Amino acid sequence: MDMTKNITEAITALTKKPVLSTSAERVFILDEIKSEKKDLPQPLRFAYTMQTLLGRVSVPVEPYDLIAGRALDRLLTDEEEERFKAYNASPDNPNKIVLFDSGHCSYDWQSLVKSGLGGLIAKAKDKKATATSEQTVFLDGIIGVLGAISDYTARYAAEAERTGKADLAATLRSIVTEPPHSFRAALQLMWIVALVDCAYVTPNPTLTLGRMDSILYPYYKSDVESGRLTRDEAKEYITDYYCKHNLIMGRGEHQVGGDNATGFSRICNFDAPQYLLLAGSDESGKSAANELTELFAECIVPEFKNPVIVFYYTKNLNAERPKLWKTLAQKALKSSSMMFYNDDAVRKAYQKIGLKPEETKDFYHFGCNWGAPCMDANWMLGGPKAVKYVTAPRTPEEDEIIRLPYMRSPGTYDYPEFFLDILEELAKREANGETLSIDDFYSSFFEKVAAYTEKKLAVNHVDLMVRKRAPSSVLDLTDCFLPLSIERAECFSASAKYHFEVHGLRMFGTVVDSFIVVDALVFRKKSTTLVGLLEAVKADFVGYEELWAQMRKVPKYGSDDKIANAHVKRLVSGFDAIVYEKNRPYFEAEGLFLQPCMQNDTWHLKLGEKCGATADGRRAGKSFAQNSNPSPGAAINGLTAVLNSLLERPYGELTSGALNLDVEPKAFKGESGLNAFAALLGTYFNRGGLHAQVSAVNVDELEDAQLDPASHADLRVRVTGYSGIFVDICKRLQDDIIWRMKNE
Repeated sequence: MDMTKNITEAITALTKKPVLSTSAERVFILDEIKSEKKDLPQPLRFAYTMQTLLGRVSVPVEPYDLIAGRALDRLLTDEEEERFKAYNASPDNPNKIVLFDSGHCSYDWQSLVKSGLGGLIAKAKDKKATATSEQTVFLDGIIGVLGAISDYTARYAAEAERTGKADLAATLRSIVTEPPHSFRAALQLMWIVALVDCAYVTPNPTLTLGRMDSILYPYYKSDVESGRLTRDEAKEYITDYYCKHNLIMGRGEHQVGGDNATGFSRICNFDAPQYLLLAGSDESGKSAANELTELFAECIVPEFKNPVIVFYYTKNLNAERPKLWKTLAQKALKSSSMMFYNDDAVRKAYQKIGLKPEETKDFYHFGCNWGAPCMDANWMLGGPKAVKYVTAPRTPEEDEIIRLPYMRSPGTYDYPEFFLDILEELAKREANGETLSIDDFYSSFFEKVAAYTEKKLAVNHVDLMVRKRAPSSVLDLTDCFLPLSIERAECFSASAKYHFEVHGLRMFGTVVDSFIVVDALVFRKKSTTLVGLLEAVKADFVGYEELWAQMRKVPKYGSDDKIANAHVKRLVSGFDAIVYEKNRPYFEAEGLFLQPCMQNDTWHLKLGEKCGATADGRRAGKSFAQNSNPSPGAAINGLTAVLNSLLERPYGELTSGALNLDVEPKAFKGESGLNAFAALLGTYFNRGGLHAQVSAVNVDELEDAQLDPASHADLRVRVTGYSGIFVDICKRLQDDIIWRMKNE
């Protein structure tokens, strides 16, 4: 089958769909029932909402569909727009009352495929025999939700039959109550569930799709060996699966804002990535990559935003599977929506926290660049938070704590603010005659990190304790696809074995460069004092141009300078040591911990815009350094030097950390260029590199796209944990990306 039509349709949806399109069916059905069943417990009201919603929405099937499942969206009339706005403003909006999911999660896809929808329903019914009254309500909610999805699948089967697609109808009917028995059926089941989450339930779903090459390989192998499936047919199904993920997306930029930031209220999957995981390691520690891994890699369409391919690299994979590695490198050089993680490094970090090696084998990726150590681990800021456990008793003090802001930031400007505060404190001590050193900066900084880390753990402890007081009172969609929730008859966000929150050393480049500059100019060269440096920073370096010039000349993080690298190691090691130490009592008592990582998504832009000058030489209002990247202008010795600097971070201590590799396409042209890039990336990971994601775009092309967006509608760049259509993201972020690339 020629997949051109499917691919063209998906690209058109990504690039030409009106920004103000709305999932009208979803919105108006929910609006119609917002006052119904108010007195039901939340799990039962959730089930009723799902039954009504999935029973009424359209089930469109196109003649060229290989995998069924679409969600309709369109522009609203003026009258409909007013109704839509009123629905969002309603105090009993079902999104706030019933549909609790916050996204950034994964399901137990392996169990779903093995048991099927009917098998999960049977597990829930069996559990009711020993359940309490509250647990019975929780389980009835799960049965109702899964039944709604089964009925929705049956409706799709009937529509496929009506449109003359008997083979697709048969595939859909086969998974209504039974587990799948073929590659196509398993893939179809996984898509129908993902569709329900991403198009109808969860604003900003950011759903992890699991290690699909491992989950689906037995079905693929059996079908191929029996002659029911060819390699090319499997690729067609995978390609259509990829297409479907892009059809349900809206357009715009969700993290920074701007005119295109219409938000998840219009389309649930407005700008949310879904993560498809590949490879990793098997029981013996060797690469789990197989023939199906190769097919998923070959089917990547560079123009697509979703799914984001997350490839878990195992040592020497580039040599063991050169064809696969070359395919991945080729796709990366086309700025495909993908990223690479070092499987062994991540597992070691989780084991250092205290998890057993066997628990970390199937760690997974979620969020922009966050990880979860195993299936029995709950992200504290995902799913229903404690504030949603309306029946759980809590004190006023507890209520205040669990309502703290989402990021629970250490300060207005984050870790750069810590450094500025310390500079002011130590400048006063210097003025009073004290003899100081760079060690004093590190001691003061780590004291602040320790206090903030302890506070964050204490807050999460209170949050968790409140959840545990009414563990069966809340149901979200994730619980329906976690056998652990069914077995315990309790919401996963309360009952998981482990509970975690990410704890990033954010704006790392800005912070470490501040240490480097102070050490170089104040303590080593003595070309200024702390008082003098503080005055220059407060003046945004106006009148201090000579000092500013000296600051800019200091070799910084990303230059592979010996002294700079020593600061990288010291800062990361110190931060990690604090996090691991503070984690220990909470982990041992209740499985609660913070994950040490190095990322900040797009907060470098938002916070940098509001912050004055900093001690690294950054001017007021400029962006901070993003994620693991050096500060713009610091990578003076090329790409290899950047990677060498990154390798100074302690191996196996960070659970995640994003690196945007911005490369000029002309630097890796042709077969020789591809081979060179594949070798460079393979060497980086073989030496212990943690992460990489590639943007291979020309700065001139980005600037042209700002002037003529229509001619560059499908131009993509890596933002943080997702790919953005460049012309759809806000101008502030566009400018930041251009500035970043010009200075790298």
